[in-house]
Amino acid sequence: MAKEQNNERDVKSDFMEILRGSLKENTFVKFTLGKYRGNEDGLENIYINPVKIKDEVKFALRYKYKTRDIYKNHTSDEAVNIISDEVGKNFLYGGLFTTTNDYVLEYNKKRVPRTYTRKASFSRVEIKEHNRIKTRYIDSKDKYLNLLGITNLKGEVKGDKYDKFRQVDKFIEILNGLIETSSLADKNEIDVIDFGSGKSYLTFAVYNYLNYKLDLKTRVTGIEQREDLALLSNDISTAVDFNDLKFINSTINDNKIKKADVVIALHACDTATDDAIAKAIAIKSEIIILAPCCQKYVRKHLHIPEELKGVFKHGILEEHLASFITDGLRALVLESYGYKTKVFEFISGDHTSKNIMITAVRDEFTEDNYLKKVVEIEKMKAQFGLSDFYLDKLLTKTK
Repeated sequence: MAKEQNNERDVKSDFMEILRGSLKENTFVKFTLGKYRGNEDGLENIYINPVKIKDEVKFALRYKYKTRDIYKNHTSDEAVNIISDEVGKNFLYGGLFTTTNDYVLEYNKKRVPRTYTRKASFSRVEIKEHNRIKTRYIDSKDKYLNLLGITNLKGEVKGDKYDKFRQVDKFIEILNGLIETSSLADKNEIDVIDFGSGKSYLTFAVYNYLNYKLDLKTRVTGIEQREDLALLSNDISTAVDFNDLKFINSTINDNKIKKADVVIALHACDTATDDAIAKAIAIKSEIIILAPCCQKYVRKHLHIPEELKGVFKHGILEEHLASFITDGLRALVLESYGYKTKVFEFISGDHTSKNIMITAVRDEFTEDNYLKKVVEIEKMKAQFGLSDFYLDKLLTKTK
């Protein structure tokens, strides 16, 4: 049976002492702030859980909004101060869960507090490793996913959209890793361009993750040549209050973008991928992410060496060879301009049947490296008789 205390004078201070005691005695399980009455638009709850980060116990605060979540880590003292500042002021409910009892501090409309004590809901303390708190990089309950048709009104992924959901989640994981290893890790705000944003699943996920999960002020622009898709994406962006997410009806070459820390091109067919690479190099983007497809240009100009013709006489093998040569040359070109590259298999999706992704993180440009890579590029082109490589036409030496 719940025990109630409603002596207003010391109710909050007694409750805070119980909280501090649970932390000192290691009986603290979690804390919930609810019934938000503050002025921040969309904020509903704050959930607090202990986590282990590099062998040190911290407290993860999840700020739950209507359309997103924001995560912040604090020391125990900082967490206690936040709870003390918020409960009774912006939140009318504070729920403390320990292995001894559950404790509730609640305020009525007149801000008069009272507390309840209930039987413990938890019998043990579980401190999760920080990297195990979230197994997904996107949350199916985020509103934009419903408006994009990925989830239903309950925030559940639709059966025929699970592969797309998984693909988008994996992409965000890759992007997160690239940011951590780049100069962007130390920036407070960045600009992202998505060339060929299509139905914009990835574009929305990038905006949501960087702004509301990493708490990194990010402006995202989607470039899409199909006007109806650009208009629809802008409508959805407005509906979910993504104020710095815009979609422009344009092509890669026709747009006037002159600055982008991250360039993404996952729908760029054939030489459009090269257009994106050239643009990214020209504006000195820190991160470039590509998923090439339909590499027809090199295949038309490919001359297979005599000793290999017996193997590549089959059309499908010649097609794959042309793709590998194209993407290999693209990676070498990026390396010549001081980028560290990786080429790997990506989760299959409807935008590419090749399953190849190229990532590039900007490093130091040196003349020696440039000349060395040019020699490698020319040797490969000569071996396969490629006097004409489209990316060559787009680039002049940019340092």
